[in-house]
Amino acid sequence: MKRVLYIIYYWPPCGGISVLRNLKFVKYFREFGWEPVVFAPEDANYPVIDPTTAKDIPAGTEVIKTKALEPFAIFNLLQGKKMDSRVKDVFLVREAKPGIMHKLGVWIRGNFFIPDARMLWINPSVKYLRKYLKAHHIDAIISYGPPHSTHRIAYQIHKETNIPWIADFQDPWTQIDYFEKFMLTDFARKKHQTQEMEVLKSAEKVVMVSQSWRKDLAELGGRPVEYIPFGYDEDDFKNAVPTDNGNKFVISHYGTLGNDRNPEQLWTVLAELMAEIPDFGSHLLIDLAGVVDYSVFHSIEQAGLKQFLHYTAFLTKDKVIEGMLGSDVLLLLLNKGFGDYNVKGRIPAKLFEYLGSKKQILIIGEEDSDVARIINETKAGLTLNYDNNSVLKSSIVNFYNAWKEGKQLFTPEHIESYSFKNLTGQMAALLDEISR
Repeated sequence: MKRVLYIIYYWPPCGGISVLRNLKFVKYFREFGWEPVVFAPEDANYPVIDPTTAKDIPAGTEVIKTKALEPFAIFNLLQGKKMDSRVKDVFLVREAKPGIMHKLGVWIRGNFFIPDARMLWINPSVKYLRKYLKAHHIDAIISYGPPHSTHRIAYQIHKETNIPWIADFQDPWTQIDYFEKFMLTDFARKKHQTQEMEVLKSAEKVVMVSQSWRKDLAELGGRPVEYIPFGYDEDDFKNAVPTDNGNKFVISHYGTLGNDRNPEQLWTVLAELMAEIPDFGSHLLIDLAGVVDYSVFHSIEQAGLKQFLHYTAFLTKDKVIEGMLGSDVLLLLLNKGFGDYNVKGRIPAKLFEYLGSKKQILIIGEEDSDVARIINETKAGLTLNYDNNSVLKSSIVNFYNAWKEGKQLFTPEHIESYSFKNLTGQMAALLDEISR
């Protein structure tokens, strides 16, 4: 069996959605003729810890690690927090209105930590892997980012060994919507661009998780880019028991809910329906779980909906699945946009687990986005623009009336192509191609 060195940052005990692609590919690689060797950081500062994710690691999987020196203690000090606090997304999720020290931390991050806050992990990793590869045979390399430091590690190893390499992108690098928020100097911007182009030009294959971003990256790098999306794992839903919410009409959202996705219009519509439909208030339950920006809680309270909110800061993976299965409308919120960057290409990974739950989905965002295309293709729900209040209101009423009759308006169909087993087969085929 051929061996692939899988250079990743997110790995158990990391929780949340970030670890899933890595974990599921490792779970299924052997079925397609590839033995994974996982390279990950030791004692990383993951934003979420969930030890239950380790159950998917196949027996006998080789996992090698080096210590990752991360500057988050400095960022925490600038925020007035404890040095060992876990760092959330510095842009999307805030506990309060950001002040001058937050802005200073972001500026330092963008201009001095290139390509990202894990850059101090690059040189020790290259040194470790250089030694490892002298004693162990590897047929191919995959790096998965962000953080894009993983790609820089793979770039250095590939340059020295000529082992064929796939650079797998979950998000763009310089084309990401928050890139300009780093307040970059010309020198820093050029360094980001140079490092990115070295990766795009050197890897045998470049992979992106959305079609729109695939096209953008292909244009930037002047070469073809492969498309392999995120997915869901059928095994996660076997024997899962839906959460019992009683006689409640449950609108839920799982995962990170940032300030650029706060659906103020939805909260307004729900408040209006309270006054217009007699039983609506006795049935409504807004279920949020995960890291949520303070502005979302403020908007819910301003709309008079605080009493209908159930919030859980953290759920283990199995509890998230049970929550999805117990929901009546799964909410997926898209970025509202920033500058000229292609937010239409952003596909929240939770979409595919929503599909796996076979529950109906309400998307709020661009109606011509990649997410909307997948929703239309699978007949899993509907997509509405943020400013389309009248249609949003009537849609909630339709969902509610169907719920009272014990029905769903939408049920996902033909979702098998998004199963992680099938997606692993696609990645393995690329590995076969570059390692011939």
